[in-house]
Amino acid sequence: MEFNETPLPSQQVIKKNFVEIHNYPEKPIIEYSETGRSYTYNIIEEGNYPPVAYLKYTKRQNGFRIPDNYEVETSWGKPKKRHLVRCIIKYVDNNPIYWVCYGNNYQHQIKSEKSCSDAASLYAKALDPETKTRHSGPYVFGLQLEILQQARNAKRRAATLKPFDNLTLTGQNNRAKKIAKSVHAIFDQTAIKSCHLEDKPILKSIEFDIKDQPFHINMGEENVEDMKHKVRATVQACDRGQIARDGYRTLALVNHNLPREWRVSSERKEITCEINKLIPISLVNLTSLLSNNDYINSEVHIDDAEIIDNMQQSIGKSGRQSIIDILKYLIPNLVKREVLCMTHPEIYLQISGDGRNVGKNVKHVMITFSILNDKNKLHQTENHYTTTLYPGIEKYEILNIVLEHLIVELRKLKEEGLEDNHGVKWKINLYFSSDWKFLVICLGMNAANSKYFCPWCEVSKEQQGDFSYNWTISHIQPLLFDMIPLQSWVPDELHMMLRITDVLWRLVLDEIRSRNTWGDKARNVIIEEMERIGVKFHFRLEVGSTNWQFTSLMGQDKLTVLQHFDLNKLFPRSRAAQIRNLWNNFYLLHKAVKDSKTDVVQFSNDAREWLHQFLDSSFYQASDITPYMHVLMYHIPEMMHIHRQFGLAAFSCSAVEKKNHQQVSHFFRKTTKDGGGRKGRKSAIIDILEYENRTLYFNNCDEIDLVPKPKRLCI
Repeated sequence: MEFNETPLPSQQVIKKNFVEIHNYPEKPIIEYSETGRSYTYNIIEEGNYPPVAYLKYTKRQNGFRIPDNYEVETSWGKPKKRHLVRCIIKYVDNNPIYWVCYGNNYQHQIKSEKSCSDAASLYAKALDPETKTRHSGPYVFGLQLEILQQARNAKRRAATLKPFDNLTLTGQNNRAKKIAKSVHAIFDQTAIKSCHLEDKPILKSIEFDIKDQPFHINMGEENVEDMKHKVRATVQACDRGQIARDGYRTLALVNHNLPREWRVSSERKEITCEINKLIPISLVNLTSLLSNNDYINSEVHIDDAEIIDNMQQSIGKSGRQSIIDILKYLIPNLVKREVLCMTHPEIYLQISGDGRNVGKNVKHVMITFSILNDKNKLHQTENHYTTTLYPGIEKYEILNIVLEHLIVELRKLKEEGLEDNHGVKWKINLYFSSDWKFLVICLGMNAANSKYFCPWCEVSKEQQGDFSYNWTISHIQPLLFDMIPLQSWVPDELHMMLRITDVLWRLVLDEIRSRNTWGDKARNVIIEEMERIGVKFHFRLEVGSTNWQFTSLMGQDKLTVLQHFDLNKLFPRSRAAQIRNLWNNFYLLHKAVKDSKTDVVQFSNDAREWLHQFLDSSFYQASDITPYMHVLMYHIPEMMHIHRQFGLAAFSCSAVEKKNHQQVSHFFRKTTKDGGGRKGRKSAIIDILEYENRTLYFNNCDEIDLVPKPKRLCI
């Protein structure tokens, strides 16, 4: 029998002129050498030292302890006369018995009850009765190997301890602490040898398992400042991900590295209290204005019954914050980030508004502002700051009361500017942008379907197809924000794209119906084509009606349809090409609107040409022109010229809509129910504004960035 005698060990023990080379216990091979001799051992059974009462030693001075249940393959000598034996030691009646097995299959064996040296001598004589060669018994049996002695000592110590499961809870904890203290001591000793004096290595915690019981032991006193940053960073992460308390409590249970929930909750309250002192929140009672509500939403954005119920219970309450307070809080950080410049103290503010349709009768109305100077972050929801919100309806009379405080502040900012906390006087430039409905309400005008619909001119519905008029501005009621000049009321390019795309798609479906090709076949073709281009779409038949409703597409899906839908599957080739050309040209206009480098004159010509192309289509008429098409042709070019500094894409309200939707979906559930079952529960309106305040705090002080990120290594 043979075994590999040349392993590549990774550890050397050099002591008293001998060398042990091994990677034990990962590998069983041990190379041993000293002056004049060398042995290779393959450990089969490590064995153990019996109790002291009958533990035996080899006979020489400072003899080696003799293990029980020990088995090893030993080889030594020159290649041509190489010895290969298997040695076994077992205690019988408290005395060790020695075996030496040899031969190709270890079929021969020598047994001795005297000593390992006697067994080695008998082995030599068995090979050659006349030999005078003597082999060292301890070396043949490998009793001198220190690594084996250490391994058996460790096993023996473990045998004298109680099993972990037999300990009391206190005993288990004490054992874990004892291990941790030993590791800490080793760490300190190693750190002294391995680190520079200025490195200051610190062992903060230790993790290990004993019998599948995990332990996490913190070393030394807790760093109060570090822990505070960590807890505040956790509050920031929970707010950012809108993680509820119960959800976080479960996470903290799974991951012990996370701060406990009670600690996070306490820190959240402290942050909220700090920021609320700087940016107070106030409530306005609107009950009398909203008591008789016969308003019906044309489109439902949120139809969750729980949210609708909670929203209805909040009707009559409005929350607001001072735009001046928010600006004073934001300015230092904006200056630090070089968004604002104190040598040219000028701020460009965009006011926006949005109403989310919650069910059929309620809206959640939100008024925000953003700082156009911060160009790179305009499309992030946290950079649109809420000043006012209320559940109810979008109505001029209500907004006039709800926004009274904001209107006064904006007028003051426009006329006097803003003096910050350091005495710097900032000039304020005001803009307004929102979807069409909210914009015309704030302008005191009629709705988009009225005869005189345009906020920027006096065009009538009948005059939309006439390109010869030079329109002037008129209003039905006074502007809510009369301090903002009309040229600074900017249409939202996103809504313009969405609404015009809606019309183009509706006209396609209307044309299919007019051709008497509307049926299951046409609907199936549309569904298959939508599936091909990766858009989820389906038709549904209204209950008790023959009318077919279809999926309302999201913004990106509308662009996908506009670009990639194969119209040849619905129309003759010539007609499909005509519609495709119209769609392609509108898509190019949409891209040009978003690009601040677009040539305004060229865009104006292209927009007029597109509207001519629209009317030249054999199926479309002047009555199909929508307010947004009119604005695209007549007013967008001028807006692009006036606001080239920012580009019309900067006035997009998509972030405001997203913010409103997220807050309604999160804060009006039962867990944050307005006046819910638990006494003293805060209004959801207050919860939202406090969340907004914490967002302001974390915008100025990003706690997540202050938490050191450990390097994760494996050994």
